[in-house]
Amino acid sequence: MYLNKAVALRINADLCAFYRCSMIAYQDTLYVHSLCQFIVSCYIAGTIDFIFGNAAAVLQACDIHPRRPNPSQRNMITAQGRDDPNQNTVVMQTTINDIVNPAGWYPWDGNFALDTLYYAEYANTGAGADTSNRVNWKGYRVITASEAQQFTFSQFIAGDSWLPSTGFPYTLGL
Repeated sequence: MYLNKAVALRINADLCAFYRCSMIAYQDTLYVHSLCQFIVSCYIAGTIDFIFGNAAAVLQACDIHPRRPNPSQRNMITAQGRDDPNQNTVVMQTTINDIVNPAGWYPWDGNFALDTLYYAEYANTGAGADTSNRVNWKGYRVITASEAQQFTFSQFIAGDSWLPSTGFPYTLGL
């Protein structure tokens, strides 16, 4: 059987912000397509690579829920949206529950980009936050506070220059 799939929310706009929204689907829930976005205090649920794209996006204080996939599928929370070996994903100051596999990350396609990607974790908590059994790829690392600083709202997307006018709550640094 062929099933059509559709993206629940695709964001192409620059300097786009979402506050207290629910984004609920299965595969392809949130497509942060391009440019800069800020998503705060939102509920995001889906299966497979349900948060993906090429944008410089910061998700802050969001409630991210993997849904049960079909028996033949794996659940991936985030994925790069293009065939580019320079992928960057940082999970920091996040509560990770025990639904996350101890390896934490899964290869996209065989060994593609495992040496050139940048997957990092910083100061996560919860039953799934233990990094002692994470993947041992060249591109994966646990980072320090000074390294994590470059991925904060203020530095990564220059949020302090455009978000105050929205009135949304946010945290600039760590």
